[in-house]
Amino acid sequence: MILALLAGLAAAKAVGVILIADALATGISQLAAGTTLDATRLLTLGLGGTILRAGAVWATEFAAHRAGLGAKELLRSRLVAVGLSGRAAAGDPGHGALSALASRGLDGLDNYYTKYLPALVSAMVIPVLIGVRVLVADWVSALVIVLTVPLVPMFMILIGLHTQDRVKAAAAGLDRLSNQLLELAQGLPALIGLRRAEGKGRALAKVSEDYRSTSMRTLRTAFLSGLALELIATISVALVAVFIGVRLVYGQMGLEAGLLALILAPECYLPLRTLGAAFHSSEDGVEALERSEEFIGASAERTAPETNPAAAGTHHILVVESLSVRYPGRTEPVLDDASLVLSAGSVHVLDAASGSGKSTLLHAVLGRLGQGAEITGRIQVDAARTAFISQHPRFTETTVEQEIVLHAGETLDPAMLQAVLHDANIAHLAQRNLVDCSPGELRRIAVARVLAKVAADPQINLILADEPTAHLDTESAGHIRRALAGLDPRCAMLLASHDRALATMLRQPEDRAHPGYEHQDTATVHDPVIPAAASAAAEPFAPAGGRTAHWRLLGSMPWFRKGLVAGLLLAAAAAIFGAGLTGISGWLIVTASHQPPMLHLMVAIVGVRAFGIGRSVLRYAEQLRVHDAVLGFASSLRERLWDALVAQPRSWGRITRSGAALGHLVAEVDEVRDAVPRVLVPPVAGIGTWLAVSVGIGFWAPDALPLALGLGLLAFIGLPLAVLAVEKRSTTEVAEHRIWLGSRVPTLLRAAGDLGANQVTARALDGFARADSAATHSLRAAARGAGLAQGGAALLSALAAVLAVLAVGTGGEQAAVAALLLLALGEPIANTAVSIQQLPQLDAVLRRVWANIGEEKPKPVCAPTGTKAAAPGAQGALSLRLENADIGWAPGRPVVTDLGLELLPGQWTVLTGPSGAGKSTLLAAMLGALEPLSGTLQARRGDGPWQHASAADLAQVAWCPQEAHLFDSTVRSNLGLGRETWDQPGDAELQELLAKVGLDRWLATLPAGLDTRIGSGGHHLSGGQRQRLAVARALAARATVLLLDEPTAHLGADEAVDLVADLRMALADTAVLLVTHDAAVAALGDSVLDLARPAERVSVPA
Repeated sequence: MILALLAGLAAAKAVGVILIADALATGISQLAAGTTLDATRLLTLGLGGTILRAGAVWATEFAAHRAGLGAKELLRSRLVAVGLSGRAAAGDPGHGALSALASRGLDGLDNYYTKYLPALVSAMVIPVLIGVRVLVADWVSALVIVLTVPLVPMFMILIGLHTQDRVKAAAAGLDRLSNQLLELAQGLPALIGLRRAEGKGRALAKVSEDYRSTSMRTLRTAFLSGLALELIATISVALVAVFIGVRLVYGQMGLEAGLLALILAPECYLPLRTLGAAFHSSEDGVEALERSEEFIGASAERTAPETNPAAAGTHHILVVESLSVRYPGRTEPVLDDASLVLSAGSVHVLDAASGSGKSTLLHAVLGRLGQGAEITGRIQVDAARTAFISQHPRFTETTVEQEIVLHAGETLDPAMLQAVLHDANIAHLAQRNLVDCSPGELRRIAVARVLAKVAADPQINLILADEPTAHLDTESAGHIRRALAGLDPRCAMLLASHDRALATMLRQPEDRAHPGYEHQDTATVHDPVIPAAASAAAEPFAPAGGRTAHWRLLGSMPWFRKGLVAGLLLAAAAAIFGAGLTGISGWLIVTASHQPPMLHLMVAIVGVRAFGIGRSVLRYAEQLRVHDAVLGFASSLRERLWDALVAQPRSWGRITRSGAALGHLVAEVDEVRDAVPRVLVPPVAGIGTWLAVSVGIGFWAPDALPLALGLGLLAFIGLPLAVLAVEKRSTTEVAEHRIWLGSRVPTLLRAAGDLGANQVTARALDGFARADSAATHSLRAAARGAGLAQGGAALLSALAAVLAVLAVGTGGEQAAVAALLLLALGEPIANTAVSIQQLPQLDAVLRRVWANIGEEKPKPVCAPTGTKAAAPGAQGALSLRLENADIGWAPGRPVVTDLGLELLPGQWTVLTGPSGAGKSTLLAAMLGALEPLSGTLQARRGDGPWQHASAADLAQVAWCPQEAHLFDSTVRSNLGLGRETWDQPGDAELQELLAKVGLDRWLATLPAGLDTRIGSGGHHLSGGQRQRLAVARALAARATVLLLDEPTAHLGADEAVDLVADLRMALADTAVLLVTHDAAVAALGDSVLDLARPAERVSVPA
């Protein structure tokens, strides 16, 4: 249906062009012959053709935009659904690439529907109809057209085949960039703690530069294709003009037929040139479509044992029989012949040592083990009646209440919600943005989700929980224990926990772990507790400077260094050459009709060839200059954004969320990259061409100069204002929607495990699909604006050309030059109007980027990255202290006040306090990333004096975050992350470090030893193993001051005490600040700083 409509509109456009050409040819030939101008015929044909052509152009643009509405949204929904079903579970090394494909990648389909389809239909219809009219007027010109037109599609096919591999390479480059951004974002706390964030920023810049180079190779081929098509069309039209001129000189044809053929000849080639450009611009979208269909069509391998719902009439809720699990490359099974039975009200607590298979059993029950696992045995469970508390939960909504309601469903009434919030001790957090919550608060929210689900859905009868009280202070842990113990007795519970108090409260004598199941745990994907991406409107930072300060970002563009200014000038020159070609061709034809000597026409003939070839070459050079400069600017902007986000501690929470990382560093930067050339180039070219045309008309046909000036006012002021009024910021809304997709899609995909385990995937997908489809209103408005720009330009230029013939009155040459020059302004006018339509979009996205970069200032002395540390002990052992310090994120709003703290070599200071008391804030200050609001951070070397901490001092401070991300690499690479390339630890040192943290036996089981890959986030390891490996990595950095944040959170009580005791021996000369909620671990410290007691802001003996 849409193809038939586009074909009809293309035919209408062809008829309109023919009517305009007939009107101009008749009028100019009458003036040239000195006969009376038939103004009625001129106006009837000219205005009729103008209106028909303009209406067809507007309708084609609008229909093409409408054709694509809903298509990519449906495909995106299907793609995200497959990702949430488990194909793109967290830890998948292609997760970032899938996110980019589902968001930015599918947006490339817009060009397929809005450019390629209309161009394809027009190329099939318009040349045929116009060719028939040329044939009727002049068979020789028609023959030239018939012989040369096939060259255009032939070159299109040849060059198109050549670009296919280039497009795939560019898509692969974007995949690599997205994957690396995702990995870096997840590991930002670890990178900052090891002083490697700036170095990884340079690595990011290299990947971004590689992407730029690959993109430029693809674009260079596409632009070369455009150059070839331009040259073929231009030379063919010039050939037609020369044939007409020569035959006019010798009296072999009439002027009216010659003018008609000359005006119509370019219109035969234009649809084919447009098709070539549209084909290249839609290649990315077609590639994304093919990859999406391939991904959707592929069947996922199910890695789960035989599972069956509990049989009707039985009282068993969960039955596990002879379950064994072995992962690829492992000689020992993770689980070996594990069995258990749970009925209503029964509880089974898994409290064996870390690495014994607890999480593996839970994920096996959920049917969410990693692909490739060898599984035997049988699990009988109804997954639809199961709720799961993840060890490392992910969140998808903005506020705490929204997150809980999503998981519980609409049946959760306000009274139930308040009761759940109270039971989880988060009533005061209901309306808080998840990004502002501490890890302990997020843990309670994860428990609250399940409590609400149980309360709202009476069908839930099995609770699976993985370390539900980890990272919680005593009071919060007590709330969670009581809440779990008070669950409806209809539910059975299977918990993995090292919390002895919880186990004592819940365990029943008949529920004991099966002796055959205590084996090494290599659980599936576990990622850090990270809050969801906030909505686009909820960014915490305000732009610096005035209302237009964000435009300063364009000041850093390579205006002269990479030739952006030259590119703009080339664009104007190319457009002027195009208009000049038309004007000279008109003068040539009319002059030739007077049959002058051929020598009189030779300059014009040479000019036609020069302007034709020059336009093509200038256009090619302009595209290369502009796109190379803009792609380079995007790479540098991405690096600046990374550095700015790293330098702002408050942004660490946002960038560690995968959604926010891709949203800021890919979606926003790409929006700037795409919008800058669209906004900057067309106005320069359009206004430059108009000025040149006005000068030419003023010199050659001064009677038509008022028309040229009036056309400029209407085209460059009136039309853009009308377009802006019609589109009503729709292009900005569309751009913001693309940015939202860039963060929302990865946020959903990374929460796939939690959504699927709690049966809320469909609910989350419905919400996503509704939000995605809501953007179609903005797309319709944008289509109306784009249609008005194209149609208005066609109307104004054609109308001015017709009126120019009337204005000149006498003189065929003057009328021809004026009319054809004004007609040639149609394309520059349309491009300029469309560019002005993009202006609000560029303004909005620059504001978003500026909000993160802001006024660039020199890094403070306490900058967290970029300073090389002195060799340990080179100037004496390092001590740090805070004296009378107020610490907070905003002036006048301290989180911790009047604090005194000293970290001395060989001394362990324990930091405790409830969630939200300011422990993370204090760590940021000790790390040197957050300057105290008052007081000072001081350092001392050996027995020297206390001085303000310098960058060199702070470079010897390392931080092991609460959930230290492990990168998708080998054990060796992860352990050496905190060391320079030339100073990497050897095998003996690494083995010694692993032994100190209790991983020597684990290392012996690895198939490739230190060179074994551990997966993204270390998802081939158990939670305890990951924590131990992160601590070993911090030790390998050889810092003289070490900040350890909950290093024992995933370990059993005895394991935790043993680990800390081993660390005390290994760090005998190191100053250590240990954050913990474990009283037994705290007792091993030399002093304790309790943030729960405001009156005691100095450390006291343990």
